[in-house]
Amino acid sequence: MAYAFATKRTKEDHYSFSTHTVTCTHYRYRVSSRPTLSSEFSRDVASLPSRYNSSTRDQYNEVIDTYGTHYIRKVRLGGRLRRVTAVRTCLSRLNGFSSNELHSCLSMGVSIGLGKLNPSAVQGSCKNLLENRDVATRYSSGLHQHYTDVVGGDGWLGEFSLAYDDSLGFKNWLNSLKDHADVASYFIRPMYQLIPKGTKKSGMKAAIEQYITDNDVSQSHSQQNCWRGNSNLDFNCCPRQAWRGKLTVEIIQAWNLKGDHLGPTDSYVKLRFGSINHQTRMIESSYPRWNAYFDLGQVDTHSDVYVELWDEDLFYDDLLGSCSRRPTQGTRIFSCSADSGSYEFKTTLTCDSHLTGAWCHQYTPSA
Repeated sequence: MAYAFATKRTKEDHYSFSTHTVTCTHYRYRVSSRPTLSSEFSRDVASLPSRYNSSTRDQYNEVIDTYGTHYIRKVRLGGRLRRVTAVRTCLSRLNGFSSNELHSCLSMGVSIGLGKLNPSAVQGSCKNLLENRDVATRYSSGLHQHYTDVVGGDGWLGEFSLAYDDSLGFKNWLNSLKDHADVASYFIRPMYQLIPKGTKKSGMKAAIEQYITDNDVSQSHSQQNCWRGNSNLDFNCCPRQAWRGKLTVEIIQAWNLKGDHLGPTDSYVKLRFGSINHQTRMIESSYPRWNAYFDLGQVDTHSDVYVELWDEDLFYDDLLGSCSRRPTQGTRIFSCSADSGSYEFKTTLTCDSHLTGAWCHQYTPSA
């Protein structure tokens, strides 16, 4: 069922759902405005207490359990095709789609598959979506899944491609509907409208409303907490681009430095990442320990961290050593060699929501 399909998907990842329906009607009928009631139904209604309250609730619910909350007023017979597509919300955002663009593109795909639109009308990113190809992160499971429900006809399962004309099965199904008609659509009315005016009618109305409330499908209203100030995250916590994460760098220490011939080294470190520059304080020591922490914020993970070790002098400073390292997800400690001695620093890269991999370049589901 469509509900089971949707429920399962939402436990796997953040999904957007798009429904496309094709209905073909050949016959219809309706119940009269004043339908004749069965003797059994009339007898059960007559046996109800005159008023609905907490003490008579079970008796009213027993009638509801037997006859339901609504009855069918009109029926249309023929066939119905319903396709529910679940699209990974954040993965589609990485591929440049808004929710409206998703539905529009999928609608074009349905028209193509059912022979109503030429495939050449679709280009670019929409074509990739219809072919279920993720070009942003190469996620192997694709951008979307679907559930198809077919009513009526000769047993067609409702499967068709979104990328090319795949309408033969659909056309054969349409031609079979007159001889294999089923309920394509119906209109309902609340059951209490069948009860004559009076306190029992108002009581049954209240009982049905309470019954629906008690059996309503629970919904999660939890709020997503996105990082404040993260320009790469949308309002729904989906990343706009891959290769993005939060980077911090800690300049830890150096040892065995010999920047000056006499006395200890006046050492400090310069840090550069893209256009971001930082510098530690100077420590007069050949074994300095800075433990200098720098928050570089949200970064593009294509770049390297450049770290230079300097000796401060009266007229000009001397470069003792330099190295570059590419941060990867998690915490890493790097050691670099200087003209004499060594120094070390630590990087911590935390990928943005729904991103993983060494450089936050891969997609990861998150329910």
